[in-house]
Amino acid sequence: MAETRRRRGFHQERMLYQDDLQELQAQSPDGMMAQLSSQATFNSLLTKTHVQHALIQPGGRHNDLPTGLATLLFLNGSPDELQAVYETESASLGAWTPSPRSITDETGRTRYLGDIRFQRAYMTYFSMENGKFSGNSAALAMSHLLTGEKPLLYGLFSGLGRPLVFLGDGLELRSPFLVLQALTLSAVDWSDSIHELLSHPRLMRASNSVLPPDKILTQLAYDGRLCGIMKAGPGFHGVSHLFSNATAKEAVLEYVHMLDCRDIDEVVRQLSSVSVTLVCATHKAGSPAFDFYLGCLPAWVHGLRILLGSVPDESNRIMLVRGVWLLTVLAYITQLRPVVDLDGLYCGTLVGLGDWDDVFRAVRSKATFDDRYNDLQLLRALRSFSEFGKQYDGAKDSIYLRAAWKLVTQWKTWTGLGADREESLNIRL
Repeated sequence: MAETRRRRGFHQERMLYQDDLQELQAQSPDGMMAQLSSQATFNSLLTKTHVQHALIQPGGRHNDLPTGLATLLFLNGSPDELQAVYETESASLGAWTPSPRSITDETGRTRYLGDIRFQRAYMTYFSMENGKFSGNSAALAMSHLLTGEKPLLYGLFSGLGRPLVFLGDGLELRSPFLVLQALTLSAVDWSDSIHELLSHPRLMRASNSVLPPDKILTQLAYDGRLCGIMKAGPGFHGVSHLFSNATAKEAVLEYVHMLDCRDIDEVVRQLSSVSVTLVCATHKAGSPAFDFYLGCLPAWVHGLRILLGSVPDESNRIMLVRGVWLLTVLAYITQLRPVVDLDGLYCGTLVGLGDWDDVFRAVRSKATFDDRYNDLQLLRALRSFSEFGKQYDGAKDSIYLRAAWKLVTQWKTWTGLGADREESLNIRL
């Protein structure tokens, strides 16, 4: 029975690919694979990794190839560039392994949350569910995100926010595979601690004191309740220390509750700005350094912007915003609450600062001679900066453009990963 369901799941996944392929071939003048566009190359490679490679690898390492390919597609990567990234990234990826048993209903969906052994079972289950929605993967996502004993909406904020990024890409590209992957990650990356915090009864009541995100971070930076939590140094893995410390956990809940969510559009704009400043304005003067985990923030906010377009209910929209804000708070604390100095962005002239075309032209030029500039995290951050700039200001000398130019011209590698002699951020002593 389990084998039959698994085969049906694979059949549903193949049908999704065949529908996309037929549509793309119809658009191609001669219908030949050699002439297919970057979109078709993306679909083909995404299908290949979807079928062949597990989302969570041995040791807990994640397969980020699907969103890496999406990032290149967003940045107008050529078929050859997409293929090159696939070959490089897939070389270290392993295959799916069978799950202990199949998942056939909502009871099973809830029972195995957080158990990575069931990633194949979850993928098969969601693939079968997709058929019930006639292939409308966005409707499938909303069904599982917003319903059930434990709605998968809470799972979007586990696993370093990867499920949220996968889902945002899936909705933006209308890619069923990315949506299925997002739901699977929401299930197997599930964190009871995050669910407990975001569903806390206190969040159902209005806060007596609400502030914008930048003002909250100013308070958080000097909160003595959080001192000594990260004794082993920076790293997002340190969230376990926060959740196991009752005093620190209470502080985090207070700061999540404090966010002013009365105007969703405005708070998302504020989160966009804060995410950029935490990436590009937290290093020591004269010593540029860019933190890997803080570098995830812009992608989380962009994913939020995309997802909000599919969620009309105000309470769910507020929960999504609070989820991204929780991730931001956790990243800021675990990266040792660096000083934010906006002078590095707003003051002075950044040499060679041009427009967005100049930004991405510079990245391509650097990548030709230095493979570090093919870094998918870097490219995703820049793409998010660009989308924020389009949405919130058209000024040539905007904070988003300035931040992108700074990242392109001053970034050498990511810090915050615990490497020997890596640059540190501007941390208060």
